[in-house]
Amino acid sequence: MSQFHQVFFDEADEHLASMESLLLGMDPSCPQQEDLHAVFRAAHSIKGGAATFGFADMADLTHVLEGLLDEVRRGTRDLSADMVDVILRAKDALLGMLAAHKGKGVSDAALAATIKARLETLAAEPTAARAERKPPEETRHWTLYLELDPLADVDIDAVLESLAEHGDLSVVQRGEMVENLPWVAVFTSPLDAAEVAESLAFAVPQDSFHINVDHGVEEEGSFGLFLEASPEPDNGVWLEGDGFGLFEPPPGDGGSSGPATGIDAAKPAARAGLGGESSIRVNIDKVDLLLNLVGELVITQSMLEQSGTRLDPVAHERLLSGIGALQRNARELQEAVMSIRMTPIAFVFNRFPRVVRDLAGRLGKRVELQMSGENTELDKGFIEKLSDPLTHLVRNSLDHGIEAPEARQARGKDPVGRLTLRAFHQGSNIVIEVSDDGAGLSRERILSTARQRGLAAPDSLSDAEVWALIFEAGFSTADEVTDVSGRGVGMDVVKRNIQSMGGRVEVDSMADVGTTIGIHLPLTLAIMDGMSVRIGAETYVMPLGAVLESLQPAPHDIKSVAARGQVVCIRGEYLPIVSLGRFFAIPEAREMPSEAILVIVEAGHGRLALLVDDLIGQQQFVVKNLETNYRKVDGISGATILGDGQVALILDIAAIARHNQRAAQALDA
Repeated sequence: MSQFHQVFFDEADEHLASMESLLLGMDPSCPQQEDLHAVFRAAHSIKGGAATFGFADMADLTHVLEGLLDEVRRGTRDLSADMVDVILRAKDALLGMLAAHKGKGVSDAALAATIKARLETLAAEPTAARAERKPPEETRHWTLYLELDPLADVDIDAVLESLAEHGDLSVVQRGEMVENLPWVAVFTSPLDAAEVAESLAFAVPQDSFHINVDHGVEEEGSFGLFLEASPEPDNGVWLEGDGFGLFEPPPGDGGSSGPATGIDAAKPAARAGLGGESSIRVNIDKVDLLLNLVGELVITQSMLEQSGTRLDPVAHERLLSGIGALQRNARELQEAVMSIRMTPIAFVFNRFPRVVRDLAGRLGKRVELQMSGENTELDKGFIEKLSDPLTHLVRNSLDHGIEAPEARQARGKDPVGRLTLRAFHQGSNIVIEVSDDGAGLSRERILSTARQRGLAAPDSLSDAEVWALIFEAGFSTADEVTDVSGRGVGMDVVKRNIQSMGGRVEVDSMADVGTTIGIHLPLTLAIMDGMSVRIGAETYVMPLGAVLESLQPAPHDIKSVAARGQVVCIRGEYLPIVSLGRFFAIPEAREMPSEAILVIVEAGHGRLALLVDDLIGQQQFVVKNLETNYRKVDGISGATILGDGQVALILDIAAIARHNQRAAQALDA
């Protein structure tokens, strides 16, 4: 059974996320019946899978949870805010158990026992008064015909026994491997076909079982022998009609052209009847391997293209035409494979309704969360690394940004604060913004704190330069130290993590209006647009997103600052010049700015002029991890292979800027 563990883990993760999302969106005083059914189905599916695979801790907790949810969905027990809180805590405990079964930690058995006891207490509370006020809905019982292929490695008896806990199950025919005789059973219970299918899909392959619905003898009058396959109205799943699909639908009946062969109920995305979108789970390592091979193909295509430039276009017309076609096909293949790794940012955003709900309650604040752009897609590598930085930003906005209701009312604001998460495309970048309508950053307090810490903080600093100070390690203006207080707590970690992804962080704030922190990221980790430059005899690549312009300065635009080196005047603004030849100790690199090229780049909240010998051109480059194959090199973020087969290093603009800033601060000291 262990071969199916990963399927259960993936499905359980989805069900737990679905439960939390539905519960957070519910009004406990008048929940939608469809949502209650969906939450129950999620708990039921987790319980069935956990029991099948022997994860007793999860099965025990979800058994109690399922019973409570069943009463709520049938209307014999009212949903309450307290109940929602306990169910959410149960979801957290189940997530911990799931992580433990994945081998990623140890679950808290004491916490699970406490939550289970609380659920049992809620389930034991009398319901008569509630039932008098709100008559329970009549529970519909489904009669399902089950057909399962005999499998050598699955105990079908145990699978059916697990189902029998939820209704009346009779085995009509026992399966036989030798004679290829299927198991046949009749199952009557409150569970509909989709719920039963979800349970079965954890234990047996989806193509090895069929579910047929009895639509009722009284209504149909023919024992369902001539019914067509039809979508079940409650769940949109295409199911077989009665009689195990032994008879085709009558001519002109408008039914399907033949009996259905089963349903894919283990994957919610596939529940769309005929013509619905289908999906397949693929290990991310296989996708990464495919992306790496496509990268190698792009490199080979670049080599061929470069070699083709030396050929006579008339004598080698067909060859050059083939190289051109290869270039187009390689680009399309590259884009298609990259799209496989792209994941909606909703996978990150969807965890924050719970974070905001819980933390706002702890802080005694009223906060409305707004999200937009959830379908904006990012590279899966970014999705995994974004969680911690965004969590820091959201927690700090709630604690240090948005004021308490009384303080907001005193300032003429709505007592309910607003926190906004937004994602959108901007050029070749993805931008994620965390905005609040709170008190805003205090310029005076930030400058005062910076001076107390010994940082250079003159009054002449621009607002952007002042806001940048909050990213200094350990910087905080909080009056009290709590587990979440201070907008500076963890902000240096946020900046470092974002820069490690090739991105940058921007801050915009206004007193009593609010603060917006924007994270700018490239579209993908694997392939980047870059500009190749020559320094001495070496070739380097600059991320194109950081390049603003390039120029050859006039001698009178270059000034020397005592002990600081040279600066260049660009439209009235003096920018420090960083000689990359000197930075990387490259012999024969040009040193005179008027004889070289200056590339103006954006780094953090400032700009630099990088001195290079020459510009070669811009194109897409396949990024290779340098640390994996060599070691960390200061000022270098990765490597790539050029069209001529040579290796070129990719510049880490942010690291070069930090090095230059530290050198300047050391001189000041």
